[in-house]
Amino acid sequence: MSERAFAPIYEISSENKIAGRRPIKVVLHEIFPDNTRWQENGISWKEEYVQANLHSVVGMSIVAEFLTEDRDVPYNHGMTDVREEDKLPLFEDATMVGHFDKAYVDDVEIGGVTKRCLVAEGTLDEMRYPKFVAWLRENMADSVVKGSVEIVGKPEHDGYIIYSGGWKEEGRVPQYYDYSGYAILSVKPADEAAIVMELNNKKLDKEDGTMDEKTKNELMAAVTGAVSEVNSKWEEYWAKVDTLLAEISQLKADIAQKEADIKQLQADYDKEAAAKEAAEASLVEANAKITEMQNAAAVAELNAALAPYTEEQRAVAKEDIDAFNSNPGSVEINSIVGKICTAMVQAVRESKIAETNAASQIDVFGMTDDAGKKENTDPADVDVF
Repeated sequence: MSERAFAPIYEISSENKIAGRRPIKVVLHEIFPDNTRWQENGISWKEEYVQANLHSVVGMSIVAEFLTEDRDVPYNHGMTDVREEDKLPLFEDATMVGHFDKAYVDDVEIGGVTKRCLVAEGTLDEMRYPKFVAWLRENMADSVVKGSVEIVGKPEHDGYIIYSGGWKEEGRVPQYYDYSGYAILSVKPADEAAIVMELNNKKLDKEDGTMDEKTKNELMAAVTGAVSEVNSKWEEYWAKVDTLLAEISQLKADIAQKEADIKQLQADYDKEAAAKEAAEASLVEANAKITEMQNAAAVAELNAALAPYTEEQRAVAKEDIDAFNSNPGSVEINSIVGKICTAMVQAVRESKIAETNAASQIDVFGMTDDAGKKENTDPADVDVF
């Protein structure tokens, strides 16, 4: 079994003598001249017994129970169970943040009143818990911070604390015990959570090993309150989680819709591209047919123009005709016909001249030289055409 006593933290150093180790001085509890005076939890500490047991403070853990991963604000003592076989209290939710290496009895001024107290000195592990040490330094001056010292029974007494004159609700004096730990709390003196810390360590009846009804009810009320507070925080956290999950779900839906829109746009683009490609192919085909028809029309036009002429007459323009048939329009039809006509006129002229020369037996060139012997001849008489 165990007991707890509450007292303010006495002093925390502003300097580290060794890097990362913050010196701390703590009033573990007040010592009373007799058992007519006691602490809030009913314990009356007698200096004789305190002196006999203070050696167990050396090496004792300084602990805190953190509720968040920031590990800054301490809440409770972290007690989880009491082991049945040896009545050893278990503090599995508590985190060790330092330890004590010295303890002594001294007169300490608290709230303007000098009191006889058990004082312990030690160090806090600031290197691993800097936020906690910063919180402690900031809040201890405002009486927000409290500490709770734990005492447990010795093994030779089956884990039970032995009280001088027996256990009593108020004015009980621990005689044989060990100091087992010191928890730093963030509860104010008037806060019921502070009372919970005391109630969790009420005496088990040594005769029948059961807890008295009042203590049990107080303990159950305290545990219920703590559980309700934790559940409330969990409900708040889960509400936030649900909100975030809903937002994520909406974002996923939005992304899916955007992806569907992009897919549809791509399909529309592909369809338009295919239609454009088909239209371009049709245009090329149509242009080819138009060109073919135009070429056929041009060849037909040439053939029509050449129809009045014989193959012999066409022969003079054969090269141009072949070029036109290979590439209609490369040679003008009029040019081809003109070439044929010119050749025909030239042939007729040459034929007429030959006929005239043979029939007249006249020296045409001589007649032109003897201008005085003959009169001018009518040009019609010599036009071979």
